[in-house]
Amino acid sequence: MSAPAPGWHRPVYGGLFWINGDGAWNLPKETYLMAGGGGQNVWIDPSHQLVVVRMGQYRGSGPGRWTTNNALRLLVQALEGK
Repeated sequence: MSAPAPGWHRPVYGGLFWINGDGAWNLPKETYLMAGGGGQNVWIDPSHQLVVVRMGQYRGSGPGRWTTNNALRLLVQALEGK
């Protein structure tokens, strides 16, 4: 489920899970995730032994996604001591 599905042209989908193969999320590329409506997501980052759950709803995929992605960047920086 964390490896790219052979039928997809971009490395963003595995077996029933989305993957971060294109680095769109500010998490390592081996991260895979479940994506729900309105920005509800679960990211699984094996390299940091980390699971992040985002519950709630946001409107406007652009601003909501940007804010969430920025928070993920800050979290990874904190974990890596940067």
